[in-house]
Amino acid sequence: MRIPLGPGLAVALAALATPPAASGQAAIASDLWRVAEGTLIVPAALADDGSAALWTPATALGEGETPLRVGVEAIHAPADVGLSGGIATLAVRLGFLGTLNAVYGRMGVDGLVRTETSPESIGDIPVYAEVISLGVAKRVTPGFVAGVAIRSMNGQLDVESRSQFGVDMGLRYTSQTHFAIAFATRFFDPTLRQAEAAASFNLAAAYQSASLPMWGTSGVVAVRYGATLTQGEGVQHLFSAGLALGGVMETDVGTSREVTAGVAVWRSRFGLSLRAGRYRVYLGRDGGVNGFGATYRFGLAAGLK
Repeated sequence: MRIPLGPGLAVALAALATPPAASGQAAIASDLWRVAEGTLIVPAALADDGSAALWTPATALGEGETPLRVGVEAIHAPADVGLSGGIATLAVRLGFLGTLNAVYGRMGVDGLVRTETSPESIGDIPVYAEVISLGVAKRVTPGFVAGVAIRSMNGQLDVESRSQFGVDMGLRYTSQTHFAIAFATRFFDPTLRQAEAAASFNLAAAYQSASLPMWGTSGVVAVRYGATLTQGEGVQHLFSAGLALGGVMETDVGTSREVTAGVAVWRSRFGLSLRAGRYRVYLGRDGGVNGFGATYRFGLAAGLK
């Protein structure tokens, strides 16, 4: 079952009838993860922040990084939508085996209540989507990373719940000339049953300049493009550009174009990142559409010894 993510999300969710159970169908409310993805300023297949292992299995710790990295994120949508969630990740270097990535995430809708003959609430209507993921990524060559992840997704809408199993893969190659290409799947059902409706496929490319002198420090400019395909919908396009200064601050702007129910929508994207030693604090913003406010993502990634 697909859950609409446009204006009136909470109303639409409250009006949904309880779906019939069916083996092999996609996890209920799995579309809620598209709200979180909308705050990414970097295409999903090239994600490199605290929740990167959720978007692409090709996420490996570098040789110069600490052997352990943790990441936490909070996602908050406007009150009219009432959606919020969080993601926690853990990456551990396993020597020649590569990097082990563990992820837990949950997205939910608040403020849906059950009523009878009067407008007074007699209880809440739970709506949420959860994912648990365990994956391994390895640097096959200095510029090439490959990864695979096993996912378990679970969702609930009122009294109905349904789970789904997925196996995802990710590939990322960065050349010595600063070009990068990547591919990643998310929530792919290897049995090719109805659960495949929740899957998405992301192809991305990026170019990063060499270090340039800027305002008394060094700067790097990056441009990126990503295309995401979801079954039954048009291709979503993401264009973004970023500027990193002194390895301490990075700011990014971009725009995405998506087609839902035959209507094309443009959305603004913004990102800001600050580094201090082994810590990175970042913000992602989806500008919203049709008068609805922005959705924000706040994150912290830390390398531990």
